[in-house]
Order: sequence, then structure tokens, then C-alpha cells
Amino acid sequence: MTGEEAGRLIDHILTRYHAVHRAEMPDLIQLATAVEAAHPSHPQLPRGLTDLLRRMAWEMEAHMRKEEDGLFPELRAGEDRMAMAMTLMRDEHDDHAARLEQLAALTHQHRPPPGACATWQALCAGTAKFAEDLREHIRLENEVLFPGFGA
Repeated sequence: MTGEEAGRLIDHILTRYHAVHRAEMPDLIQLATAVEAAHPSHPQLPRGLTDLLRRMAWEMEAHMRKEEDGLFPELRAGEDRMAMAMTLMRDEHDDHAARLEQLAALTHQHRPPPGACATWQALCAGTAKFAEDLREHIRLENEVLFPGFGA
């Protein structure tokens, strides 16, 4: 993969995924906080969801910064000596995938209970979209971008 081709893909990842994750995570955290506060005794309450989302947001921000400040500039320059960095990023992608499994379990596969309030419905719709976006984000990096540099 040339630096120019990598640059176009990286630009797509930055605008479609990094920026979107950063914009949506605070809203998901706010929705989770509201649901946990409003329905403390509901048997299907996603207890601990706010904390999980905060952890995911923190981990993802750290990961995206490493890509934006280190890995992506090197790949744009056409450097193919970043195999170790790409391996580390893949390991973190595996950690993100494990968090997505936790997210699905807590939200009952992103399905609100029957009769759920609008906030709970919005929370489940938002976590479903986020999970789908993050899976595609990881796939693009692991299966398209990184292999273009021999990783």
C-alpha cells in the first residue's frame, strides 16, 4: 500500500470512526447514567453500564491518540517498519472487542426491555450503532490498513 493510499484510508478512519466515536461516547455515557438513575430496581437494568462506557471511552481515546500521533503519520509516509506498533494496536483491538462483548451482555444484545422509556430505547439504539461502528473500524484497520504494510 502506498503512502497516498494509506492516507486516504486513514483520513476515512479519522473522520468516519475516530471523530464519530468521540462525538457519540459522551452522549451514550449520559444516557446510561440517566437510565441507571431512573430505574434502579428494574430487573433488566444494565448495572455498571455507565462505568463500562467510561472505561471504553478512556481506553479508546488513548488508543486513537497512539494511532493519530504515532502510527498513522508513519504509515502516511509509507513507512513499513511499524510492524510492532501494528501488532500492539491489534492487541488493543482485541481488548476493545472483549469490551464490546461485555457491552452486548449488559444491554441484552442492545435490546431494551418491553415498555422501556425513550431514554432506555435511545441508549440501546446508540450502543448498537456504536458496537457496529467499532467492529467495522477495527476490521478496516486489521484487515485492510495493516496488511497493506505487511502486518
